Amino acid sequence: MPSVCLARTPLTDPIPREPEPLVSDAVVRLVEKRAAVIDDEVARLRFVRRSIAAHEAAARRRVSFLRRSFAAHRASRRRLYLSLRIVFMALLLAVALVPEAPRTVPRRTVPSNPVRRIAADIAAPGVWLVERQATIEIYSNGLRVDNEFLTSTRARAYRAFDRLGWRASAVKTQPAGIVFHTTESRMAPFEPSQNSRLQRNGRNLLAYIAQHRLYHFVIDRFGRIFRVVAETDYANHAGQSIWADEGNIYWGLNQSFLGVAFEAQTETQTGDSNDIATRAQIDAARVLAEMLRSKYHVAAMNCVTHAQVSVNPQTMRLGYHTDWAANFPFREVGLGNGYETPIAALTLFGFDYDSAFLQANGRRVWQGLVTAEEQLVREAAAHGTTVELYRRTLRQRFRAWKASEATASTEDAAADRP
Repeated sequence: MPSVCLARTPLTDPIPREPEPLVSDAVVRLVEKRAAVIDDEVARLRFVRRSIAAHEAAARRRVSFLRRSFAAHRASRRRLYLSLRIVFMALLLAVALVPEAPRTVPRRTVPSNPVRRIAADIAAPGVWLVERQATIEIYSNGLRVDNEFLTSTRARAYRAFDRLGWRASAVKTQPAGIVFHTTESRMAPFEPSQNSRLQRNGRNLLAYIAQHRLYHFVIDRFGRIFRVVAETDYANHAGQSIWADEGNIYWGLNQSFLGVAFEAQTETQTGDSNDIATRAQIDAARVLAEMLRSKYHVAAMNCVTHAQVSVNPQTMRLGYHTDWAANFPFREVGLGNGYETPIAALTLFGFDYDSAFLQANGRRVWQGLVTAEEQLVREAAAHGTTVELYRRTLRQRFRAWKASEATASTEDAAADRP
């Protein structure tokens, strides 16, 4: 299917190009300043939304009042305008007859959701393969990878999309990022008396994952790392999913991102990553991430959790899957604080989220959600419209883009774990 360039249909249609914003930059800054002192993130989001809605309503009332006030003045001045128009047309005709040197007018472009850079990217240490023994690989940072359950699908092939124009790139074969998952499988108490059961559950899980080609890597509860789907192939791990870095948009991360799953379950979490993953798993994730980032030059901002990228295009909401919706040990894995990165589905495509999504987060709202909401407020004000209308326009553009370019260029985008 030929590529469709949606940049020819500007984002500002049907949004006016140069109206007076309903909410000024000063108001946006004031709301952000007041919101910054609210510690509770849920309360902060609600305050931002309520404040902007109140200012927008007040702005509409002011506009309505001014229109009524100016109506009488316009009627009295129409006669004056009529006489001045005759004089103006005569002057315009005289000027038109005078030769004029050609001029070039600079092209005006509409900003297209710039990325807010949270911090300088964290460099990945150099890691190399030291030795390969039968099904075991040993790397320079102490990583050991077991290939006993190795299987394959088809060679990775995907297109990224330019962040400014949403144009498809050439076909890519190297992974652009990592998505961290939990298997949500049957758990046994992690204690010596359960050793046989722990091992049996782990091997049954690995066999199931290999059968369905669900992840590239699995970290079992003892911290052992198994390669399941070959790194050169796609895996059915992310389903309907979206992410964006500073240059590209990625749709359908089965192809573009590697899937790394912890043998873990989030339902029993009590507020700490160690309640979900064992200490050995966290240490294993660190050395595995170091190897993959070194091998494929993966940026830290492209190392994300499934909850950050999983979407439901039918409801236009985040969190179709919510594994690692909270408590992923980004810092301990050497990735800074990945929850601070603005969520691309919100800022680029107008997705939203509901109370069930916040509940999965333990009602600890990511800073990336707050930042994305604030970015939407600023961009809506810059386009002279309300946040809700701006979000609706982004959604319309997303649906058109997905129907034309994204679905056609990303095979197996929707395949997901059972």
